This record gives sequence, C-alpha cells and structure tokens, in this order.
Amino acid sequence: MVDKSIHKTEIVAYSCEEMYALVADIEQYHQFLPYCASATILADSDDIVQAQMTFAYLGFTYSLVTQNTMYPHQRITMSYLRGDVSALAGEWLFSDLGDGRCEVSLRLSIGLHDGIVYRWFNQVMDQLADTMVDRFVERAYYVYGIGYE
Repeated sequence: MVDKSIHKTEIVAYSCEEMYALVADIEQYHQFLPYCASATILADSDDIVQAQMTFAYLGFTYSLVTQNTMYPHQRITMSYLRGDVSALAGEWLFSDLGDGRCEVSLRLSIGLHDGIVYRWFNQVMDQLADTMVDRFVERAYYVYGIGYE
C-alpha cells in the first residue's frame, strides 16, 4: 500500500458560508476537479451525506464512495466506505477570520493500492490531492467573482 497525506491551508476573500457551500456541492465536482467524470449523492440524511466520485484517465475508470459528516459552515469530515483506494480519511475546516475572509484547510490521508494496475489511478489521486484546495479557490472565483483583499 502507498500512503499519501496532505495538509493545505489557504486564506480566501470569501466567507465560510460561501466556501462551505462549494465543498458541500458534491454533484458539481465534475465541473472543476481534474479527472472527475462524475460525482453523485447516494444518500443524504440530515448531517450525513454518502457520495460516489468516479475518475477517468486514459480510458480507465475508478471510483470511491465516502461518508461525509456535515457541520454547516464549519467542517466536513470524510471517511472511506468502498472503492478503488484502500483507505481515505479527511476533513475540511472553515475558520471565520472576522473580516469577511475565511481560512480553508484540508487534511487528507489516502491509502493507495500498490501495483501496476493502480499506477495511473495513484497518479491521478496524487495530483488531485495536492491541488484540491487550489481547485476550490478557483471555483470560488468562478462562482462568486474575485474577492476583495
């Protein structure tokens, strides 16, 4: 097994409500996350959302299902249910800086399968994990316009 862990923090000129809304809008991920072919809500009850993401690269398709516990405008925790990784755990944090800005943090730990069959998928997951916060900041620019500084 190959382990990948990241921790990335970014201060953005958007509110916690705005950034939380982007991360919580799972079904739109395919519009801006690299290699994401689809993202579907499988179950949604109160503060628990189960979602499936499907990735496509060089004709191969991989998917994973996560359970996400939602704490509106504050935090989203992710845990692995099944799919083409061996483990996944993570958390998005949204901290209000008191001036209309938000500190967005992502902690993510992924257990990737070892072996030639998973070589491409591991590269996709590695790149996606490393750039995920950046992609959501870019999405905020697109959805909300350029924030103030």
